[in-house]
Amino acid sequence: MFPLPKRSHDLSEPSTCNRQSPASPATTVSRSVLTRLIVGGTTLVVGMAAYFSYQVVRSATLENLKQNALLKVNIGANEIDQWIALRRSETEAIANAPITQTMDWEAIAPYFKAEHQRLQSFEPLLGIIDQEGQFFNLLKGKTTINLSDRLHFRRGMAGQSTVMDPIISRVNGKPIIVFAAPIWSASPQAPTRKPIGVVNAPVSLERITTVVQNLTYGDNSYAFALNSKGEAITHPNRAFMSTLEKPAPSLTTAQDRGLALIANKMVERQQGIELVTLDGQEQYVAFLPLQEANWSVALVIPKAAIESQLKLLDGIAFVVLLLAGSLIGVLVYVQSTEQAQLKRSKLAADAANQAKSEFLANMSHELRTPLNGILGYAQILGRSKTLSEKERHGIHIIYQCGSHLLTLINDVLDLSKIEARKLELTPKAIHFPAFLQSIVEICRIRAEQKGIEFTCNFDDQLPLGLEVDEKRLRQVLINLIGNAIKFTDQGSVNFTVEAVESTTPGKSRIKFAIADTGVGIAPEHMQRLFQAFEQVGDRKRQSEGTGLGLAISQQIVQLMGGQIQVKSQLGVGSDFCFEVDLAIAHDWVQQSTIDAGRRIVGYTGQRRHLLIVDDRLENRMVLVHLLEPLGFTLTEAENGVEALATLQQALPDLVITDLAMPEMDGFELLRQIRQTERLRSLKVLVSSASVAHSDQQMALNAGGDDFLSKPVDANDLFSLLAAHLDLEWIYETVTTHPTQTSATATEIVLPTREHLTEFLALAQQDNLQTLRQCLEALVQSDAQYAGFAAPILQLTKQFKGEQIEELLQQHLEEVKDDAN
Repeated sequence: MFPLPKRSHDLSEPSTCNRQSPASPATTVSRSVLTRLIVGGTTLVVGMAAYFSYQVVRSATLENLKQNALLKVNIGANEIDQWIALRRSETEAIANAPITQTMDWEAIAPYFKAEHQRLQSFEPLLGIIDQEGQFFNLLKGKTTINLSDRLHFRRGMAGQSTVMDPIISRVNGKPIIVFAAPIWSASPQAPTRKPIGVVNAPVSLERITTVVQNLTYGDNSYAFALNSKGEAITHPNRAFMSTLEKPAPSLTTAQDRGLALIANKMVERQQGIELVTLDGQEQYVAFLPLQEANWSVALVIPKAAIESQLKLLDGIAFVVLLLAGSLIGVLVYVQSTEQAQLKRSKLAADAANQAKSEFLANMSHELRTPLNGILGYAQILGRSKTLSEKERHGIHIIYQCGSHLLTLINDVLDLSKIEARKLELTPKAIHFPAFLQSIVEICRIRAEQKGIEFTCNFDDQLPLGLEVDEKRLRQVLINLIGNAIKFTDQGSVNFTVEAVESTTPGKSRIKFAIADTGVGIAPEHMQRLFQAFEQVGDRKRQSEGTGLGLAISQQIVQLMGGQIQVKSQLGVGSDFCFEVDLAIAHDWVQQSTIDAGRRIVGYTGQRRHLLIVDDRLENRMVLVHLLEPLGFTLTEAENGVEALATLQQALPDLVITDLAMPEMDGFELLRQIRQTERLRSLKVLVSSASVAHSDQQMALNAGGDDFLSKPVDANDLFSLLAAHLDLEWIYETVTTHPTQTSATATEIVLPTREHLTEFLALAQQDNLQTLRQCLEALVQSDAQYAGFAAPILQLTKQFKGEQIEELLQQHLEEVKDDAN
């Protein structure tokens, strides 16, 4: 059993939470001024943090919009590349035909004519060039044209296939592309194989022109393509296009500086999206090189077409500002109401307090509902893996600001629930040592930041499992320990938990004590310590809270059947403690199993195919970014019509569908699936932002196998997939200490005998904090000791001194054996 802390100084008598002293007019005025200062300071801090966060998130969102524009160009470029690759393949197939290898045009011509009619791809000038450069084609047969000086002929005779830059055909005046492939003298296995001619296959440029012209991004956007010299292959400005009389100018030297800048980047085969002044106005230009030819495609988008999509984020920022103002207004109203009630009789004060509680309960609910939506949006942005560290930090700040506002609202709501006798405890079985460890981990960070010692003494006789409202008990302990750390600048804070004798069968009486060497509490402030909206002590520290924490904690402990007691001496320190009877739980293992410290990285077995149906790209992207890294094959559809068409081509393992979609909504899609014999057994998850029980039940009645609410929680998604696809996940261990990843699990390097002896002495003295610091310093100096230190560091966090001693003794024996 760990020794309990002893205090050497005299402490004042415990205060009672129910005693209240009448407030004088001077006190009332000072409290009013103080509250206004707190409200004003909170407004300024939250406003500045929210503005900074908004700017960072706005920049991140703009970057995502720009990447979406570049993705659209990539889709068009891929379509052109596929078309070029197909034409190249057709040309090479013709060149490798046995009849073509005869180089006898009279025999070749019927075959070329048949291929021309079958493929419908090539112009009538489809033909061959012999070794001397003589040109034969379907339109004129043998010609007097010699192409021996042409680039595609020279490359073909060198054994290379070629896609030439577009030219204007002198036969029909249309722009064409010439595909060329070598004709070989023998099969690939023949040692004497060599090029004996070249297939000349001209193709119309119409398909590429159509694809480029269909690339748009809002009103007034347009696309163009350039060849390897910066000349326009297709462009809406006819002045930039080739004619029979005049070749196209190179846009790398265009007078429009923005156009010249982009054209040079395209010639250099760069890719990206830039904001330039083009055509006399600011426009974004997304550009990307092709893979099958030395050309590039660009999409010009007016600046307003992209940045107008930020209006939603601007609206969210306005809502956050409105919520902050509303909350502050509520706090001012509550404070003003309280000051007015102090001047009336006790009966009138009680009636007013009841009205206040009902008002706060209703107002807190109305404020919390939209704020939870904003926090959900921030979490979705935070899941993106494409954001920089700066952008993630900005999203984290806006989430923290929203969480702070939500905490204030919840504090007010908790107080109103307690006063209205509506707060109910919901006990459940927990693993008590793990619960205490989580409290320690949360509070230790702030203590280390302040440079004060945070020690813990846990009784060896504590039960493993208890029935308790985990959320409320954690709220009380974190509040008490947090206050102790906040009001302690030097010295220590000690957290003690012990089992005391209980007279109730089946229950264990637990005593919690928090002792600090902080500033202490003056005797005149003790009676106001547990009153709502009261803050005592150093005024510089009062802005860190709302004055509700201790009041709520006291009343929660009273609901548990206990009472927080406090002893304090100004300038010496304070002791807070309470005792509660808690039911012993024997089935805590089954009720509290978690996958702590593990991350899903894949799954075993065959690859699974999922179809995602949602009309919103951002909703589909959330699922894609969550599931694609795990090895799922994903197909997307924007509505029910597209989904049914996709299901006719390939049957996935599972479908995730939205409900509200254009053309065909999720309900109709489910009906069609369940009425089709081939699709009837298909697994379907319904994902919707509507979490009303009636909507969920309608979706399940329509044929859905399960319901996934939006914003999507990754753990919920993975649980549903595992349940409906019978998946076995593959995990990786997530370590919390950066140096623990340096050594492999199969190789442990032990330090010197002197180090091991020093570590063992610290463990035997129960000085686990110093032991942990020494281990971290050892690994910091040499990463090879990470494997040795990792398990001991884990045991120090669990306060398992005896196991640490056994492990160190074992290592000492190993070192001695090696020495012998």
